[in-house]
Amino acid sequence: MGVTEWFGANAQWISPVTSIGTMMIWIFYAQLLYSSYARQTRARILINRAVGDEGMDSPCLVCNMSSESVYVYFVMVRVETTDGDFFVPATDCGHASAERDHADLKTRTHQGPLESGSCMQLCSFKETLDRAAWLASAPIKDGRPTTPEVDLTAMEYHVVCIYGSDKRPFGAIRRFEIKRDDSDQYSLVATTTDTQKRSSLRYQKQISQWLQKHG
Repeated sequence: MGVTEWFGANAQWISPVTSIGTMMIWIFYAQLLYSSYARQTRARILINRAVGDEGMDSPCLVCNMSSESVYVYFVMVRVETTDGDFFVPATDCGHASAERDHADLKTRTHQGPLESGSCMQLCSFKETLDRAAWLASAPIKDGRPTTPEVDLTAMEYHVVCIYGSDKRPFGAIRRFEIKRDDSDQYSLVATTTDTQKRSSLRYQKQISQWLQKHG
């Protein structure tokens, strides 16, 4: 049997198989296009410690790695100690009035639009820690506990943002463990290699509660 006769004899099942194969190829390419589009339109925020040997005095950097601008809504920080945890806003680091007069609004409040590929410098980890401790009436001053029984264990940043035309805010989260060496100096170690994004309904409710409580 020649090739022509073979195709003619099996045409009833060759045609459906060819159609299914073509459809699978189109589905594969559609998935590739969607994955590429999703990566380009997905918000990506990186929270990191500035490079250097400043330890707790290093500033915290919020970098927008998305393809579009994001609006930084507010910043929350969780401080973990051996005596318990507290969760407070860290958007305003409490600059003195003289500093407020010479600083622009974004520098003072760490709020506002953040262009693609740009970074926002927050207060240093030490300043943020002191500000958070003051708001929570915690026994911490100058980045150190004021009582021997209490020790610092971690700081967790929650940067709440709105991306592009999306109406729902999301949280960029990164946790840093606080280590103390033999010379009684503190250092920061990120517990994850990347910043986590959180946008679940439960987290949306948490954001609403923060807004109601802290304005």
